Amino acid sequence: MSSSIAMLGTSGVCDASMHAQATRDDARSSVFGRHCALGTHQPFPDQQTKSFKETKPCRESELYKDPDAHSKPDSRKETEPSFYSEEVDRFAALDQQPVTLHHLLETCAPPLTRSKLLANAQFLARERPVRYAKRVKLFQRLPYIVNLNPHIHNVYQAYYANFIESQGFSRVENMEDEHKFISMLARQSKLLLDIMPQIARGFYECRHYFRPDDRRRFLDQLIKMRIGLRLLTSQHIALYDQFHAKTTVSAPTKHAVLADPTHRHQGIIDNQLHVTDMVHICAQSVQAMCDMTFGDSPSFIVDGQTDVVFRYIPSHLDYMLTELLKNAFCASLKSVQDTENEIPPVIITVSKGDSRVAIRVRDQGGGIPSQIHDQVFDYSFTTTKHTSFDDPDNVVPSDGSNCVADANVISGLGFGLPMTKIYAEYFGGMLNIVSLEGYGCDAFLELPSIKLNRTPTIQI
Repeated sequence: MSSSIAMLGTSGVCDASMHAQATRDDARSSVFGRHCALGTHQPFPDQQTKSFKETKPCRESELYKDPDAHSKPDSRKETEPSFYSEEVDRFAALDQQPVTLHHLLETCAPPLTRSKLLANAQFLARERPVRYAKRVKLFQRLPYIVNLNPHIHNVYQAYYANFIESQGFSRVENMEDEHKFISMLARQSKLLLDIMPQIARGFYECRHYFRPDDRRRFLDQLIKMRIGLRLLTSQHIALYDQFHAKTTVSAPTKHAVLADPTHRHQGIIDNQLHVTDMVHICAQSVQAMCDMTFGDSPSFIVDGQTDVVFRYIPSHLDYMLTELLKNAFCASLKSVQDTENEIPPVIITVSKGDSRVAIRVRDQGGGIPSQIHDQVFDYSFTTTKHTSFDDPDNVVPSDGSNCVADANVISGLGFGLPMTKIYAEYFGGMLNIVSLEGYGCDAFLELPSIKLNRTPTIQI
């Protein structure tokens, strides 16, 4: 386990100089123009000129000045719309409508009717611009120097573009509107598919300009917001596909769909998720990754209550299992590196209590060194010497949406365990790592079975 978790390789952070005070309008005009101005919506404070290397880590509230803001006025300011639009501020000031998991389950309860589908679409059309606006403001509150990073800026632009498009699609009154709405949802989801590797790279490059606690708070908030909106969006797309299950292919999303007379699936929720089947799928996928990366892979054993079935979201369990198995398989392989010893197997134990499912992933990979044990849930922490950041072409989508298909990098981003913990806790579960230094690790994943009458009122 320890060998697959953390310390990233070095990547350069651009060196530049910072100059004196500037007005907000000049700052956004001269640096980014109409499409990419970033920073805070408040005036920049006075700050003495210094190089980036001399800049101390700053809190979220600390702002940096625009290096070109003192240059000549931009004549386009009167003709081009302001990037800091009042619409973003207006939507960001609105409260998110609380959506509980209980309400989500009631919405998708059979029978799925046209009126239910349209009502859900109308809610989502109203809610998406509010949630995107809050995400845009989250980025605008970052220190100015962090927003200059091209990877973080690309993600910001994607969120801003989705806000603009969502804002213009506020009403879904009939099935023709719904068809267009679904096309927009599929297009926007694709645009945001690979943002987490960009976020990981960007924050790694800006690590000297961010206090660890500030970075963790920002990323925790961003990832939770992302999970919530992706859950609502994916649920609606799945309901649309299931509503049109009489056809072979759903045209807007290009997803093949089959009739489900047993109502096993309610949107993206699987009412009869076989844990052992999912474990085998994920373990075999990680074995294939190890074979491609290291030329060998450990065997695995599944024991315990192997017939456990519960109600959960398959893509979430898929992501969590794959990340935990990647750590265990990687550590097991590296524990016998340069020796004649056989690779110890990874043991996955499954059990179920009254309303919760537990999965233990056990390896004999040497455990986690005591000096880094407290860092395993820190973002961008990895012991992998050659990381994905060392090779600009080796960054792949891996955000939990379809990790078996996308996670063809075995380690190196340093986001796997922290994101797994957030996914586990999202519906009231938990993730714990117990290390026996010199022997191996046990990762304990505990998840609640999603039930209509017993699910806590978790807001999405």
